[in-house]
Amino acid sequence: MDATTVVRIALGVISDRLITIAALLTSFGLGCWTMWGLGWERVSALAIYVIFAYLVVTAKEKSNGKLSTSP
Repeated sequence: MDATTVVRIALGVISDRLITIAALLTSFGLGCWTMWGLGWERVSALAIYVIFAYLVVTAKEKSNGKLSTSP
């Protein structure tokens, strides 16, 4: 196993974690923005963003085989 293979595997793991962390942090930030000036426009923007962020993270984890389907 050469150095490029190790770096490629490490970047794959980091990018998976980074997508999940970025989705959580941006959802939290948008939630704070929504609560600061509560309005239906902000609540709907938060709901749409969180749903799409969840779908992106779920698709990424499913493509890598990390998502367990057992209860």
